[in-house]
Amino acid sequence: VELAICLPLLVFLVGASVEACDLIFLRNSLTAATYAGTLEVSRIGCTEATVQSQVTQTLDAMNVKNYSITITGTSGQPFTSTARGDLVRVQVVAVAASNLRIGRFIPTSTNQITVTATALR
Repeated sequence: VELAICLPLLVFLVGASVEACDLIFLRNSLTAATYAGTLEVSRIGCTEATVQSQVTQTLDAMNVKNYSITITGTSGQPFTSTARGDLVRVQVVAVAASNLRIGRFIPTSTNQITVTATALR
């Protein structure tokens, strides 16, 4: 009788813990990738392609799937319109459900995790 009551609770706790750890890892992976992008932005002679490449390499190394990268000036202008000394925003958005191992225990309201970092070009 005790097993019939405790087993579902234990399965839920283990599953929810694994999923929470996956969400924390995903958030940290996105943060590391955006910072890698901002480091590339601050280099002399960087292009949008080199920033995209740096972010993509970081996300691929951490096995993040289904993401998008946006690189713009802080006022919304395209990266190609920014000059040295302008602030540039690197934003990475990933779909949480496609990056979870289990995906049934913690409901994600927006199903997307967004991380943004800003750097001086």
